[in-house]
Formats: sequence, C-alpha cells, structure tokens
Amino acid sequence: MITFTPKSHFSINNHLRLQAVLDGLGITWLPHIIAADALHSGQLVELLPEYAITYDPLYLYYPSRRGHSNVFKLIVDALRVEVI
Repeated sequence: MITFTPKSHFSINNHLRLQAVLDGLGITWLPHIIAADALHSGQLVELLPEYAITYDPLYLYYPSRRGHSNVFKLIVDALRVEVI
C-alpha cells in the first residue's frame, strides 16, 4: 500500500469545482450527476472508477399531495429527475 497526501495550491468546495477542472486546474471529486455531461462529451475522464463511492438515491419527503400551492408543485417537479 502506498499513501500519498498531495499539497494543493488551489482549494475550492462549491459549484465552481466543475468549472475549475474543465479549465484544467487539476482533478476533483464530483457527484456523477454534476459531471455526467462532461464525462459523456469527453471533456472529463473518470479516474479510479473502481474506488467510486455510491450513495442511496435522494428522496423528498412531504405531507400528502392535498393542499400544496402551485409553486410547491413546480419545485417538486423540478427536483424530480432521473439519475442515469
């Protein structure tokens, strides 16, 4: 076993990670759903897929569907995506 702890010169922990890696600033750890388009287009290459971490699907819990506003329904519909 080899242990390596790199010393980073650039550190960021928000939505700009995707843009930073697309700009060639290094490697990053991103959720597949965020990187999927760039992976499929060939802009990004997955490193060490055998060590990828998988999580349970996301769920939205809310009371019965009765009495919700149209805005709430639009938000639920926007959050309802199929993860490939």
